[in-house]
Amino acid sequence: MTRYTEHGKPSEVWGRAALGAGLISLVPLAAPFAATLSVLASLVGTLLSARYPEKFAGGRKILAGLCFCVLGMGLFFVEGTFFLRWKIIQAYDQRLAISRFRMTQIAQALESYRQETGAYPDLSGIMLARAKLEPKYMSSFPTLDGFDGAISLKSRADGFVLTAYPPPAPGSRETTAPPLIVSGGFQPAPSPPPPAPPEGQPTEGAAGPEPAGTPSPAVPAEGGAPTPAPAAPEAPSPEGQPPPP
Repeated sequence: MTRYTEHGKPSEVWGRAALGAGLISLVPLAAPFAATLSVLASLVGTLLSARYPEKFAGGRKILAGLCFCVLGMGLFFVEGTFFLRWKIIQAYDQRLAISRFRMTQIAQALESYRQETGAYPDLSGIMLARAKLEPKYMSSFPTLDGFDGAISLKSRADGFVLTAYPPPAPGSRETTAPPLIVSGGFQPAPSPPPPAPPEGQPTEGAAGPEPAGTPSPAVPAEGGAPTPAPAAPEAPSPEGQPPPP
């Protein structure tokens, strides 16, 4: 009797074990292992208490351990769900970044081709571009985006357009995602402005000074009829001849 009792009372060792393991299961990383130990200790303690009630006890501690075990596993699954969702979104963002990086590499190779030849290649299709640009302008030419989808390319002498079609973001209700587009085109340098006219020479369209003796146009007075322009002075008549009427 003294071997299984504590100070004359039934032993609660299995109840304490179940309770301790249940408390440890509140730690997310240790929840599965600690919950398993708590359940095993609870089963052993319950069986021994039922068969040898005078030797083993601890039903309340066993029940408390199981409650902590259930709570710990619930927290573990909730935190695991949020953590898994975060990892999925992080992986999606990484694949988007890979897609943009590969498309930027292709755009740089096309720009190197234009700088050497004076125009972009005239082609349509990523495989044709790979055959034309690899390995001279790009050692390893990518043909797939970060989601293992084909990159679309349309190139002419004056510009190009690269397009990738990623899947919708995790948790999005949309069935399609907006495409990734990288475009470029050769823009000629703007023409220089015309030279300024020399000093003293009137610019085109500017009116010069009016000749002397030119009558100024009639300006109507405010609220009245226009004032007639002054008449030109009469030429003097020869001596002895009356002025004409």
